[in-house]
Amino acid sequence: MTGLELTLLVALAAALALGAIAHRLGAPPMLGYILAGIAVGPATPGPQLSREEVLALADIGVALLMFSIGLQFSLAELRSVGTRILAGTPVQVALTMAIGTGTGLAMGWPLIEALFIGGAVAVCSTVVLFKVAGEGALHSTAYGRTALGVSIVQDLLTVVLVVTLSALGTREEETIGALLVRVGVAVGFVAVVVIGGSRLLPRLLALIAGLRSRELFVIGVAVIAIGTAFAASALGVSVALGAFVAGLALADSDLTDSVLGEIVPLRELFSTFFFISIGLVLQPAVMVEAWPVVIALLLVITLGKAIPIAGLASLVGQRPSSALRAGALIGQSGEFSFVLAATGLALGAVEAEAFSLAMGAVVISIVTAEPLLAGARRLGDWLDTVVRTPPLPGEEPGPSLRRHAVILGYGRVGRSVARVLESRGFAWVAVEGDYAVAREAREGGAPVIYGEAGTPSVLDRASVMTAHALVVAIPDALATRQAVTYCRDRNPRLEVVARAHSEAEEADLRALGAIRVVVAEREVGNELVRHALRRFGVSDREVAAMLESRRRS
Repeated sequence: MTGLELTLLVALAAALALGAIAHRLGAPPMLGYILAGIAVGPATPGPQLSREEVLALADIGVALLMFSIGLQFSLAELRSVGTRILAGTPVQVALTMAIGTGTGLAMGWPLIEALFIGGAVAVCSTVVLFKVAGEGALHSTAYGRTALGVSIVQDLLTVVLVVTLSALGTREEETIGALLVRVGVAVGFVAVVVIGGSRLLPRLLALIAGLRSRELFVIGVAVIAIGTAFAASALGVSVALGAFVAGLALADSDLTDSVLGEIVPLRELFSTFFFISIGLVLQPAVMVEAWPVVIALLLVITLGKAIPIAGLASLVGQRPSSALRAGALIGQSGEFSFVLAATGLALGAVEAEAFSLAMGAVVISIVTAEPLLAGARRLGDWLDTVVRTPPLPGEEPGPSLRRHAVILGYGRVGRSVARVLESRGFAWVAVEGDYAVAREAREGGAPVIYGEAGTPSVLDRASVMTAHALVVAIPDALATRQAVTYCRDRNPRLEVVARAHSEAEEADLRALGAIRVVVAEREVGNELVRHALRRFGVSDREVAAMLESRRRS
């Protein structure tokens, strides 16, 4: 077995074992991959992998990761964030980076090293964001949409930081003229790939797709992603930027979904080596010895991002609990912090000791992301009772409601339920935690109460004591449990219908008294089963019986 084969086998086996353990403990698998790197590195006894081979494989992982980010970039989604968020996020990154850089300078680090570390702690992780909040909350809540928008802007700023700091860190004695030439080459490369590539690359992939060979299509995608990345490297531009602009060139192609579908398995495989490479160069002994520095950088990562983003969310009209949750979701770091710091390490601008301290803080921030969000939720709920919000237009739903439906959440699902109830003449009242959505609904004459769905005073205003049904259409599992518990205590005869995202959550809600719990993925499967059985001539009565049996099993 050759050295490269041994590196692949040992690295992947360690990543599989420790990644599975991390997943079982409810932590992101990337933590397991980093621990795998430490386990097979010089910091621990046992097998030691070739650092050069792992780093070479990690470069491919970075290229595929940035390529997929470019593919998914959407100007429409970016515009939907709002101008204040778009304008405020660069200010937050600059502020947090300044604090992180100042911390590094206070430690006696050179300016370029402090700048790399400051940039690394100033951006958040989209992977951790999805893990902590869940995809449903990111798209259907005010704080989720704010956090997702900030993350998109930070992803773009990370690319800028990689290019700029790479140019600054390559040669300290470089003249201003030479630096401008390097920046000009980077700008020219981006322009050529985005403008020329957006016309050439889709046509090239269309020709390959016309061969009707999935293998050739996968190879073509890999050649474009990795080839463009390393072409950029040959011109003195970072691998990350080259891959990102290659994805950007294909973002508007009708082949984007197919390209993304083929690149994701490759990305997941090779990005594993990137996280293993982080563990290889970490020095746990240095982290333990200089733990006050690690804690200081951790505070910069969490509070240094959470506080500015919470303030920014408040400026766009979000209530305290929503603003604090948005800030807490951003108060972590992950893959792009690793990319930025690893770039500095590869250039020699960042020493191994400083890298270990910063990445130690990043790893801890991943672990503390969920507790930080929970603390922000509790503090925000208390502040909501203290801070008054502007009154909503229209008439407040009165306490005289009887035998009505209470709908928690006035998003797409909640509105659909409300329309059906209204078409049949049934009374309803909705509770919505997004002030802008609640205000717009009230202006349109809808009986919507603004407030947190799990708050007793808000539920009392919706007259849950005299309600006939409770429909829970919010993605927040904790608020759902709180609401169902309170409403069932106040009105034991209340029939509760709720949504859930897992079978464990369904079991919890049924134990709390929900008469029907809808698990989205299972219901999609049931609909597919329904249509398939009808195609084979099975009667509607038999289909209904089979589906009911599936729901009970």
